[in-house]
Amino acid sequence: MNKSELKPVLLSREQIEILQAIQREERRKSPLNVAPTIHVIARHFMAKALEGLEVKHG
Repeated sequence: MNKSELKPVLLSREQIEILQAIQREERRKSPLNVAPTIHVIARHFMAKALEGLEVKHG
């Protein structure tokens, strides 16, 4: 993906806190104490949401 195609997305404080809670839970479950980044978690949720739209509009 071309750098000019990337756009930042702003999230609310509450949304960030929820993503951080998910990250903490993933880290807790990991035997190596690692977790995906906030960006990876957010992209996963966005992909799932858009996947649902593709089914309806595709």
